[in-house]
Amino acid sequence: MKRLQQLAQHDAAFLLLFIFLVALSLRGPVTGLPPLLDRISTDLNLSSSQSGLLTSLPLLAFGFFAPVASWLTRHFRIERILAAGVFLIATGMIIRTLGSISTLYSGALFIGAGIAIGNVLLPSLLKREFPNYVVQLTAIYVLMMSVGGFLMSSLAVPLSLYAEQPDVSLPMSGWSFALACQSLLILLPLVVWFSGKITQGQIPQTSLIDISSSVWRSITAWQVASFLAVNSLINYVVVAWVPAILIHHGYTDSTAGLYQGYLQLAGAIPSLILAPFINRLGSHRRLCLCATGLTFLSLSGFLFIPSWSGFWSVSFGFGISMGFILGLSFVSLRTNSPKQAASLSGMAQLMGYTLAAIGPVLIGALYDWQHSWNAPLYIMIGISLVWMGLGWLASPQQNNASTQ
Repeated sequence: MKRLQQLAQHDAAFLLLFIFLVALSLRGPVTGLPPLLDRISTDLNLSSSQSGLLTSLPLLAFGFFAPVASWLTRHFRIERILAAGVFLIATGMIIRTLGSISTLYSGALFIGAGIAIGNVLLPSLLKREFPNYVVQLTAIYVLMMSVGGFLMSSLAVPLSLYAEQPDVSLPMSGWSFALACQSLLILLPLVVWFSGKITQGQIPQTSLIDISSSVWRSITAWQVASFLAVNSLINYVVVAWVPAILIHHGYTDSTAGLYQGYLQLAGAIPSLILAPFINRLGSHRRLCLCATGLTFLSLSGFLFIPSWSGFWSVSFGFGISMGFILGLSFVSLRTNSPKQAASLSGMAQLMGYTLAAIGPVLIGALYDWQHSWNAPLYIMIGISLVWMGLGWLASPQQNNASTQ
């Protein structure tokens, strides 16, 4: 019996390692590209709209492949689907190092499909295998996502600069070399998977996402879903364009990439603070005003006090992540059943990824038209005010509030 317990603990440790390494690859492949966009655009002669599409394509794939990932769980084990998702991410990252606009777009689609699988299935795997430690492990899982985003964002430009040194001879451009180096991080969960030490669970009999038409007729559901959707819009627009905004204000591309890394790293802090205590902190509206207000302040700071951009990056990462965690909690607090919560989550995901995919392209087109980041920032500040109002409406007035 003791030997069986030791084997179970050993298997659980390898499964946890696999989960955390998968989480490490769910944010960086998207956030690690924007610091290189200026170099890529110059090298390939891209417009701002074309550059924005590079960050929007993965988001479109998120929305398209999320229900596909749920459907696959009816026929395959979750661990195998996750391994396939990581393989898709790695394939996409390798494809986009080939140095053309077509391979960049193709790689983005592969990456988006793989990340969609991870986004849908990792939380389910945690609940299935570690039901007594979901909150703690989710906090670490979100932290790993932020660490992956920080590493790829902050190292992108230094790796590109290294490849461009006169004494370094490589058969690829500097930005291609940086993207190739990023792909090495994605190979880690595959190494753990192919070690053969992960015990696979049973095939679930039901789909993870069940979108009910009744949720779409609920005012409360629209408030919660809109709050999460606007959160995604603001987050992905800023992730896509904050390096270009900082470069416009006189920062070097290395510093701009580092500050975006700060933004990603700061996003891990609220998950560790709020996740264990979300049901004990009293007024959700007060917390929501804090998150949305901090985001509004940060966007205003990028526009009016750009010399403090390092601080604004940290405060934005904290505020937008805090809002995301609160929004996820509202999905549970304002629904009556797991099925209804899944329906609301699916509704928010569809709306959020659509807005997040369109946003960077439209903001890039506005910059092309105005040749200034002032108008885009004013619009984002206005959207953050709308988000603040949605947060007030979406927040439950009491902990047992449910969808009307």
